[in-house]
Amino acid sequence: MQSSVKLKISSVLQAYLSQHEEIVKKEEGILEAQLFLVIEKYADQVAYMLQTYHIREKVSRVTVVPDSIVFKSLDFMVLKLQYVLEEFSACSAIDTLHLEKMTVTVGIDEKARELELKGEYWPERDSE
Repeated sequence: MQSSVKLKISSVLQAYLSQHEEIVKKEEGILEAQLFLVIEKYADQVAYMLQTYHIREKVSRVTVVPDSIVFKSLDFMVLKLQYVLEEFSACSAIDTLHLEKMTVTVGIDEKARELELKGEYWPERDSE
């Protein structure tokens, strides 16, 4: 199983991406900040994507791990997301919170003005 979500990118981020690659590389800090803002803006949609990996818990508080963005090319990068898993036990009336991280690949489609975040691949277990 692998889940993904597409997010609309801002016109500012699109303008940076449409520049030459060497200019963007010099301004990676600005590009990173724009990515943080896009993911923060669509945190609920990203949480829904992560939710498919955690059937019994609720995913909340999605953030990008600082300094985790690795640019593979101008339109492809890898980053880590940090999020909270919330579980409520009705029998014990206990809330449990766990901090989790997942490595996500990010593809940029300039023409569609979208970022596509793909989560990790987790093999599905056969029912026995």
